Amino acid sequence: MLDQDSFKEMMAQVAATVTVVTARGDDGPVGLTVSAFQSVSVDPPIVLVCLGKWVGTLDVFLEGEGFTVNFLPAGSEDTAMLFATKGTDRFGSGEWSMPDAPAGPVLDVAIGHFACRTVQKLEMGDHWVLFGEVADGGVTAEGVDPLVWHRRGFVALDGGA
Repeated sequence: MLDQDSFKEMMAQVAATVTVVTARGDDGPVGLTVSAFQSVSVDPPIVLVCLGKWVGTLDVFLEGEGFTVNFLPAGSEDTAMLFATKGTDRFGSGEWSMPDAPAGPVLDVAIGHFACRTVQKLEMGDHWVLFGEVADGGVTAEGVDPLVWHRRGFVALDGGA
């Protein structure tokens, strides 16, 4: 079996769009930065997100009926870091809106979002995988590059082919 360090090093070579996943909590909205996001199905539209078991707000996502995937634009590193930092007021400094239930907040900075209804939860290794059927969303800022995480840092797309 491949050791953890080798696995992490290989995964650092894989570029990923940076997203902020949000949900509704009894005490207000919660959210965190994730790069483990993937399309699963077009008919019906289903996506998945992976959340580490160590996430402090994991129970909100597991007990809730839905979540929102916010796609961050290039240049929004501060937002990504805010939602990746423990103990910060993640919703106090930026603009956001709450879509119809059951999804979480939509960040105004996002270039698009998917508001999802959770259809399955799967415990896998040190993560939970949440599958969500996309109820609403789409592109809100066309022609804007996404924020990308690659080799343990943010990178800009060069527009080349």
